[in-house]
Amino acid sequence: MLTTISVVFLIGGAMTAPTTGECPNILDAAGVSQMFAPMIAHSIHSLTLEDIRYFFEEDATEENGIPTVNMDLMSETRILPNAPLAGYDDDFSTRSMKTFDLVMRNMNRTWWGVANYDTLSKLTHAFHMAEIWDKTAEQYKLVKQLLDPESEVCECITDIDNNDVLNYLNLLAFKIKYPGITSGNTTLTDQYIVSRAKRSAAYRFGGGYNFFGGGGYDFGWKRSGLANFDGIDFDFSDIELLKDIAEKLVDGEEAVTEQVDSAEHWQTWREMVKEGMDESGYYDLAVFLFCMLN
Repeated sequence: MLTTISVVFLIGGAMTAPTTGECPNILDAAGVSQMFAPMIAHSIHSLTLEDIRYFFEEDATEENGIPTVNMDLMSETRILPNAPLAGYDDDFSTRSMKTFDLVMRNMNRTWWGVANYDTLSKLTHAFHMAEIWDKTAEQYKLVKQLLDPESEVCECITDIDNNDVLNYLNLLAFKIKYPGITSGNTTLTDQYIVSRAKRSAAYRFGGGYNFFGGGGYDFGWKRSGLANFDGIDFDFSDIELLKDIAEKLVDGEEAVTEQVDSAEHWQTWREMVKEGMDESGYYDLAVFLFCMLN
């Protein structure tokens, strides 16, 4: 639920554009959490235009301004500037069947979605993200009634070049494509670096990206503090950045090695998925999406 301070603060519009230095206090006063940037990166990374229209704004356009991780992991384009049309099959009437069909149609594409996930794990991830957006939709309705898109809050929220949303989205793209890259496991990270230096596609080592951090949303950046992106320029290519990512952004986050391939392993994933996000995460996402879409 929206906090009292959020309700009071969100109603007014901005008199003058806030500076980057003023934004942390503005967002804090509006009830936006300190984990805003990494939480947003996780929550939007696989969002599609169809998802936006279904859960949030039915008239959203292809120029929607919501950046996402490119599902084509072999592409040199790491981040897409707008949530894309996924191509759901409208011959299916239910949301769940459309999602299931999309994953199954891409099940033979090794470098689609999440590296090193089997099909059931990819399905679990897809349905997990849909649950996040479904829970956020209720918060979005409330935020839409209270928040002025011209407010200082939205000025700060939409400044994704300076509020670390784009940085965390790029970092997440690396973690999805190179699971364990920030683990500090030099044996693994050296394999990635050497293999990519040769421009080889054969760099499938270890497991897949651990979206749940081994226990709900205990992200690597929570354990080690917010990431310091000084000296990291995500305009450079994967090959140029891998060494810096592996050495400068270590957070101890290991790859997940258990797939959804047995009832026992599903029990582990089930508990992680059920834990979900804190209420603050759904609120942060609702505020972000409203400001970006309006």
